[in-house]
Amino acid sequence: MPFFHPGLLWFLPLAAIPILLHLLTLHRLKTVELSTFRFLFDSYLQQRRRMRFLEALLAMLRTAFILLLVLMVCRPILQQSSALLAGGKESGGRDVLLLVDCSASMNAVTEGRSAMERAREAAHALVGQLGREDRLTLVRVTSRAEELFTRFTKDAKEVRARIDGLQASSARGNIFAALLRLFGPEAPPRSNVTVYLITDCQASGWREVRSQGIERLLPPKVPFTVVIVGPQKETPNQAVGGDAPRQSRAVAGLPLVLQPRVINYSKTETADLTLSVLINDKELYPPLRLTLPPGETALPRVPPYTPTEPGVLRGRFEINSARRDAFPDDDAFRFTINVVPRVPVLLVNGNPVDDPIENDGRFLKTALTANPERPGEERKPGQPRGTRESGSRDLQRSLDVTEKPQAALTAELLRDFSVVILANCGGLTADQFAWLRTYVAEGGGLLIFPGDKVNPDLYNTQFFPVPGPQGETLTGAKLGPPEGDPDKVETWLPLADLDLTHSALTVFDNPDPKVRHFATVRIYKRFPLLIGPNKPQAPARGPEYGNAWPLARFPRREQAGRTPALVESRLGDGRVILAAFPAHTRWTNLPTKPDFVPLVLRLASYIQRRAEVEVPSVVPAGGVAEISVQRSWEPVSADVRRERGPSTGQTFERVGGRLVSAYDRTAEPGYYTVEVRSGPTQARSASAGTLQGRPVTAGFAVNLAPEESELKPLTEKEVRALLPGADVTFVDASSETRQLRGNLDERREVWRPLWFIVLVAILALEFLMATTSGRRKEEDQSISL
Repeated sequence: MPFFHPGLLWFLPLAAIPILLHLLTLHRLKTVELSTFRFLFDSYLQQRRRMRFLEALLAMLRTAFILLLVLMVCRPILQQSSALLAGGKESGGRDVLLLVDCSASMNAVTEGRSAMERAREAAHALVGQLGREDRLTLVRVTSRAEELFTRFTKDAKEVRARIDGLQASSARGNIFAALLRLFGPEAPPRSNVTVYLITDCQASGWREVRSQGIERLLPPKVPFTVVIVGPQKETPNQAVGGDAPRQSRAVAGLPLVLQPRVINYSKTETADLTLSVLINDKELYPPLRLTLPPGETALPRVPPYTPTEPGVLRGRFEINSARRDAFPDDDAFRFTINVVPRVPVLLVNGNPVDDPIENDGRFLKTALTANPERPGEERKPGQPRGTRESGSRDLQRSLDVTEKPQAALTAELLRDFSVVILANCGGLTADQFAWLRTYVAEGGGLLIFPGDKVNPDLYNTQFFPVPGPQGETLTGAKLGPPEGDPDKVETWLPLADLDLTHSALTVFDNPDPKVRHFATVRIYKRFPLLIGPNKPQAPARGPEYGNAWPLARFPRREQAGRTPALVESRLGDGRVILAAFPAHTRWTNLPTKPDFVPLVLRLASYIQRRAEVEVPSVVPAGGVAEISVQRSWEPVSADVRRERGPSTGQTFERVGGRLVSAYDRTAEPGYYTVEVRSGPTQARSASAGTLQGRPVTAGFAVNLAPEESELKPLTEKEVRALLPGADVTFVDASSETRQLRGNLDERREVWRPLWFIVLVAILALEFLMATTSGRRKEEDQSISL
């Protein structure tokens, strides 16, 4: 028999005290010598038997009193047949399918206990009442079904261990996926099936059942018991969410925009909260006070955060409320920031002279480095961050520009840079052309501004074609002979058409018709960019035009059509942008115009080399984290490690110009660390300056599924409608009915007043017998005398 306080059973040996006293105080009659004692001897024998019986009975009553007193304090429990498995023990040989909902909402607490704790208790109760010949299949239900085991219930120890190990995940439940696994086309044949679903009946877990239906999936009239372990009414809750940092890459020195999102799911109560923003467990700003009306969502604005050093930062948004939260798991939103060093940019100057007018790299370097907003300088009133000017300043702070003459260009030098800009480089050798092609193929970005020093035929024949049978090219465009005359206005051309849908040019998409970008720009002289079969007209993107598509065009002139002004191309994992004009004022006035700085900065940012290791900042609950590594790292290996738990090795496959691996064990919320190692090659990385062969650490975060925060359970009527054809039975094991119906396994304490009545009866009987026994002793002694 189980007890509520089994530790007090150590006091049971106290019941032996009356027995010991009885043995030590046995009543002995006095011996009196008389002349005749026949009648006295007969009386002695009768009294002796009665006295021994009464003494033994008193000892037993006293022993029973102490024993029952100890048991009453230990509170014994009666285990009766449960409503969960009425007649379960008599019906052996069944195929019992036990589905346990392990969605995030199962951690919601009511009456001091979570639904997950009640689910484990219900599972233990069910297993304890199955027949020995019943075959049990335990399924953990999250966003994907996980079949933990299929065993005969006689293996009770392993079954109970698996049930004790059940934990809620970060994802929502998917009841349809679990039933499809058990009854779908690939499921094994089953007979005499009984289904038990232990769940909190949150609406998010039945989404696919509602949309796809399971009429044809479940066997007709299959016994289907739904054990409800969560609250049966909508529970007020507040949650915090957010978005991953908007920038595609976090660069040391570049501000990041962080956007929290706070939701009040209550329909009647106003929430008073405080919001904190933490990086590596340190608060960035004082907590922000929020008041949310019922059903409202707030998007509070917090100051941008500027990381100062490369590395992995762990951040989170956190809310606190004065009221006790039934579901505290969604009070924090985690994210990671994988900060890389400033983007290294190499400016190759084809004419590095002292004359600022003749120097071809002067305007480019000024656009890349000049920062009118000094550190600590505030923006003008009314000028929000994110405008074209403030965005340009942010990009400038993220770049680390180095200028070199074209004669200093080497393969070793290229490995240290993410972007290379050629400014009127007409003296490059064939080896330098080959190094640049290899650099681009391995992921580097190349921006070409040809000028009067460039021989177009040399570029077309020795630079752009890639040697080999594949017929690849650095760019599918060709440079034609220069056109235009700086001294003849009629030969000048404006930039008439920009692809404003391109990510590098969207900053120039202004809905105000009064704002016209590049309206006063004139190109005095340029190289016609020939795309396709020697046609100068600008085509749409398509495979028939090869490896080139225009980003900007000149206007149509006579029969020449609209010729490209900027062309984008790809080679391997890298990008190339070829301009039809140089970046000096001898051929164009563009370097003197305000639009020149944002144009150069965004082109450089767009073509920069991808990070050597790319990991998402935030992964959806139950989603897949894609780990991408530069192909030059091959062979490569990686380990993914949770905050608590062993690491998991990852394998990589070639996808395009990258090595990609997928990690899908994201059921647990928290921070995950990714450690990537390359092979024995000790080449220097181009993007981070680290040696390959040494581990590079990144990270991502997993949060709860947002839909799990709305604690809105389905009613019994709604669940029955979703399970047509099944013989549905409901067992309510929620906190609301727990005190009325007892525990799920019907553990009922023996009625306490019964213990008191029995103890009082024993005391009264013992007192009566002791009094009667004392009188008889006196009478016997007087008779003996």
